[in-house]
Amino acid sequence: MRKRNLLLIAILIILFAGGLFTHAIYMDAKDWRDRGQRYYCIYEVGVGGLSGRGVEGTTVVMVPIPATKEGKFFTPPAQKDPYFTQEMMHEINNWPEQHLKGPYFENATEVFDNKTINGNWTTFIAETDKGYMLGFRTNETRLEDISYDADFIVDYFDIFDPINNGSPILFPAENFSETSVVPYGDYIKYASNPTYDSYVYVSDNLGEGPVSFYIHLQANNDPNEWSREYRGLYMNEIITNVNATGNLKVRAVLGQVIPHGNYTLWYGRYGPEYYTNETP
Repeated sequence: MRKRNLLLIAILIILFAGGLFTHAIYMDAKDWRDRGQRYYCIYEVGVGGLSGRGVEGTTVVMVPIPATKEGKFFTPPAQKDPYFTQEMMHEINNWPEQHLKGPYFENATEVFDNKTINGNWTTFIAETDKGYMLGFRTNETRLEDISYDADFIVDYFDIFDPINNGSPILFPAENFSETSVVPYGDYIKYASNPTYDSYVYVSDNLGEGPVSFYIHLQANNDPNEWSREYRGLYMNEIITNVNATGNLKVRAVLGQVIPHGNYTLWYGRYGPEYYTNETP
């Protein structure tokens, strides 16, 4: 009887330890999961027609920045302390220091501000009369084109009605087109691709000559929180050439891909009704 009790106790201890270890593995897989398995945004900026230009003084180019239509920056998820089971496993396995705390997610300032990129351009967040914008500044006398990309995690956004539900778009944003919606399961989605006006800025020292802009923001919802038919993304895009300096109005288009792989509307977005060069 005594041996049987000891064996039962040993089995319970093994099961308890195994349960703790299994819980730690599960929570690690959830807490340290890949960016693509979260509410995840990709932001790209390309400014062409600059390479080889000779200029004097400081050159500044500004573009729309990811924010809500009211100009509010995204909110990264809160950092969580590891569970007791995770702490035990990390200590036992001698994991690197960054795994001894919960994953850290950057805020907008950390993502966009004061980065040095090709051509000795330095990024900055500018507060203009149009609202916040992302700026690129250089004192070089011979310019290079701008190529910049960033990605960031958000706490939550809505891919079904991103314009009206506080999701990141290309800000400044104004003069939204009339947008109709259609039912989609338990939700709604846009019946067509909405458009809106935004702005770019080109400093006066660039003078004459076309400058091209490609600005793209893609936002993917968390596949762990949504069933397959509701997993998807939306994209904001500006593709334009400008031939002036100062604040220049440009047209942005927003398209949805719901569910993943359904690019029907997005592939048909190009046309003069989407991309027009307008100046204030």
